[in-house]
This record gives sequence, structure tokens and C-alpha cells, in this order.
Amino acid sequence: MATYFSGSQTQDSDEVKEMYCEECDRHGDGYATAVAFCVDCEDYICVTCQRYHKRQFKTHKIQDSNSMPQDFYFEKCSTHPGQLVKFYCSECKTEACQECKDNGHVNCRDIAHLPTLASDIQKSDELINFSKNMDQLSKDIQDTEKLLDAKSEVIKKQEENVTESCTEHSNKLITTYKQHHQDLIDDFDNKMEETIARLEKERLELIQKLSVKETKFEENIRQAETDMKEEVVETNTNFKKLKFEHLNLVGNLKALTVDLEQAHKVGKNCELFIKLKLVKQMCKQIQVTTDQIQHSNIQRYKLKKSDIQPTVKSLENQTSFFSFDEVHVSAVERRLTFDLNINHEFKRIISLLVLSEHTLLALNYDRCTLVIFILEKSNAKCIKETKFKNLPCGITKVSDHKVAVTFPYERMIRLITFSEEMEVLNTTEIPGHGCCFGIAYSNNHLVVSHNESFTENINILSMSGEIVKSFDTDDNGQTLFNNPWYLTVSPDNSMIYVSDCDRHTVTCLTFDGTVKAIYKDDQLKCPLQLAVDEYGSVYVCGRDSNNVHQLSHDLTKVKILLDKNHGMYTPASIAYCQNTKRLLVGMNQSSKIKIFNVSLE
Repeated sequence: MATYFSGSQTQDSDEVKEMYCEECDRHGDGYATAVAFCVDCEDYICVTCQRYHKRQFKTHKIQDSNSMPQDFYFEKCSTHPGQLVKFYCSECKTEACQECKDNGHVNCRDIAHLPTLASDIQKSDELINFSKNMDQLSKDIQDTEKLLDAKSEVIKKQEENVTESCTEHSNKLITTYKQHHQDLIDDFDNKMEETIARLEKERLELIQKLSVKETKFEENIRQAETDMKEEVVETNTNFKKLKFEHLNLVGNLKALTVDLEQAHKVGKNCELFIKLKLVKQMCKQIQVTTDQIQHSNIQRYKLKKSDIQPTVKSLENQTSFFSFDEVHVSAVERRLTFDLNINHEFKRIISLLVLSEHTLLALNYDRCTLVIFILEKSNAKCIKETKFKNLPCGITKVSDHKVAVTFPYERMIRLITFSEEMEVLNTTEIPGHGCCFGIAYSNNHLVVSHNESFTENINILSMSGEIVKSFDTDDNGQTLFNNPWYLTVSPDNSMIYVSDCDRHTVTCLTFDGTVKAIYKDDQLKCPLQLAVDEYGSVYVCGRDSNNVHQLSHDLTKVKILLDKNHGMYTPASIAYCQNTKRLLVGMNQSSKIKIFNVSLE
């Protein structure tokens, strides 16, 4: 095998270049053909540079064009692109330019001129031995290539066998795995079919069992419903009988009246006499039943609803499905219709009192007076004004011609007696025991609210002014009031109702000071005077909320009875007339008292 460096491998097209002057190239003097070589400087030089070089370096050895190294190497240095590669360092085994030699190979002892070193390379033992080695390496490469080809065939066959076997085994495993899953699904399907069949049977049995229970439950609850309806009907049987009896009496009266008129016309005096007696007797009976109807109260009730969530078990064990709670008549909503306005010249009426069906008393804040109004059916007029030295606040009826008035800044209560013509006959003063504001009369006692620093309480006084009872805290020792201005008592004289304009509350308490209920609502602001009707309904003015609230006897909110739509602007005083069923409301910033007719819904 021929070596890679034999003469036969030199191509005819290889370009043979002439060497140029390194001095001219180094100094930028252009291209010049080299004609000599300085052995000491190891530079190729031109004719011109040779002449100057000999003058400057007389001891340097100069070779002419025939004897200078002819193997020119024109590669540039990779580190210094402007320099030719001229040297080879045998220690570093690397080529170098002049700068590389001067700077990087200072300590190298075996660095020589590359063309000089390469001049005998063709006949050198190194090249000959290397050529032989390359021939052997070439042979080894060819043998290795054949061996690689043979081994590649083996590897290829092996890869094909393994790949084919792997694919076959993978497919087998996947098939087996899927089959296991299918077996599980089939087993589950079988169990599901069995379970469905069992559940369908159990469902049918359950439906039959529940159907029997449902029938029984429906029978029980329908019977309870029937019993409840009968009980409801029975509740008002007496009233219905009374109404039916009244209708019969009215019918009989009409028939007798016709007979009476007929006997009168034809002049049958005996018959007329008998008919007259019968009609008079019938009228008495009608009057009795009419009075009974007018004074009888309808029993009001509502179905009682359970807050407990019913279950199947509790419903099956239930023995009583329905009951009803009696609704206290005070909790029945009132219906108001406007009657008339009392127009007057007194602003800031702070308390009202219906003394009789035709007499209304009002306390005026600005003028410190007691104003007396006479109420007619369709109008009202002021007949008298009594002047006081100091501000009055609360007023209550003691008897038909006697009232009690509080004077907080005098710390006094005055008992005022009037004549039939509403002239003041007598005034008696009793101690108020502090700044007394609200006042109510009950069972020959006065109930009075007090309001001054650190003393907000309720006193029950004898008619001579002695304190019988006093309370200012509840059962837990907590303060009851902040600013109790007004109070009233229930129709049966068992409860006291107190308004607190600072706490925005109404408190219900017994005559021994036990708190029964406290009413507080976001729609009630600054409650002032209160009134109660014959059924126990409580009416309270909300001065700052511009409304009147209706509360039941236990202070449950029934409704907002009056608001701005009814002309309520800072209502401060209120009174109720039982005889005429009228509610009277006075405004804090208006010279007007509004009167409304009250009826049950």
C-alpha cells in the first residue's frame, strides 16, 4: 500500500509561489520578490533590503536565492494575523510566528526556522518510518472496516431479533392485561345484574310496604285535618249562633212591624194592641242580642307551625298533627281611617289626654300651658288655656274631672280638679321626688318616671306623694333606662309600658319591677308618648322616625300604623278615646293634631 506522502500523490495543479520580502511586507512598502535569506534574522529579503541589511548587520550570514531555503510556508498566524508562521517549537510541538516566538517561547530551547527544519523532511527517517506506519495503519483500517461490517451485520440481526421479540412480547402482555380487565368487568357486570335483580325485588317489596304506610298516614292526617276544621268551626259556634238568632229576631221584627202597620191602617185596635206588645218585646230581645254581638270579641287564632324538621319516623309516630294558637286581640292589626285635623296655634304639643268623649287636654311646651279642646263629631275647638309658671310634661286622668300633671323642673306633681265647664276648681301639689316626666294613674296610685343625672327610675307613689315602690335595675342588676320620658299602664292595670328616647326602646314591666319584654326596632327612633286601647294594644310615637308603631300587649311588633304618608312629622304626643274608637296624634313641630278612626282588621 502506497503511503500518504509518496511523490506520486503530489498533484500537478499545486501552485508553487515565490517568496516575498518580509521586511517590505512588515513595513508596508508593498510586494517585493525575495532574493536572499538572512540566517541570523531568519527573514527573506529583497534586493533593496539586502543592500541595506548588509550595511547595518555586517556580521549576519546572507544566503542568496540559490542557497536560501526554498520550501516557502505562507500561512498566517491565528493569533497574529499580520505575521507569517515561520517557526516550529519541538518542545511545545506547535508552530509560531515571530511575535509568538519572541513572547510565548522565550524559555524554549528547541525552536527553529520552519523552512530550514523542513528542508530535509523528504529523506528523513521520521517521514519514512511514519510512511511505513501509515501503510500499516491503512491496512489495519481496511481490516477493521471489514470487521466492523461483519459485526454490524451481527448487531443488525440481533437488533431485529430483539425488536421483533420485544414487540411480540409487548403485544402478548397488553392482550393479557386487557383480558384481565375484561374479566373484571365481566365479573362486575354479573354481580351488577344479580344486585339489580335483588334490588328490584327489594324495591317492589319496599313500595308495597310504604304504600300501606302512606295510606295509613294519609288517613291519620286527613282525620286530624277534619278534626282540626271541626274544632275551628266549633270555636266560634256561640258567636255564629248569636248572629243567627239576631237575624231571626230581625226577620220576625220585620214581619210583626208589617202586621202592626196593617192593623193600624184597618183600625183593628185589639189586634193593634197585641201586635204592639209583641213588637216591643221583640225589640227588647233584639237590643239584648245586639249588645251581646257588639261587645263580644271574635276569637282570633292561627295555625301553630312547628320549627322542628319532620322525619319519616317522627311523622309515623306523630299523634297530633295540628294545633292553633290563640292570637291576642292586641296583636290584631288595626285599620285607620283619617277623621279630621285639629288646627290650633300651639306648636310643640308634648302630651295629650282624652279626659272624656268630648274633652281633649294638651300640654304645650313653648307656652307652658294646659290647652282644653272640645271635640265635636266633625270638628274641634279650643275653649280654654291655663298658664303655668314652669314647663309641664306628663298628664294622666285620675277621674272624670281630675288630672295629674308633672312639672320636672319644679320636681313637683299637681293634681288639678275641673268643674263641669272645665274651670279649674282646685290644685293640690305633691312631691315629685326628682325630675318627674311621665305619669300614669293606676289603682289609686301614680306611676312616675324620673330622669336626671344618675337617677333614671320608676316610682309608684301614693296619692299623697309617698314612694310605695321604686325600681331602676332589672333582675341582673343592669340599669333599666337612660331617658324614660313617658309611660302608660295596661287596661287591666297589670303592666307598665315605658318609652326610652335615648335607647330607642319600649319596656314592659310589672308593678314589682320585673321586666317582661323590651321592644327595639330600627324603624323606631326617639319614642315618646304612649297610649293603650281597651284590648291592650300599645301605640307609641317615633318622633325621629316620623311614625307610630302598633305593638301587642307583650310588645310584639304588629305593624307601623302611621308614617309620613299619613302626615306624621315628628309625632310626639298620642292619646286614644275608647268611647269613640279614635286615635289622636300631636306633632312636635306642627300646629296640628290628627285624629283617626280605629277598627280591627
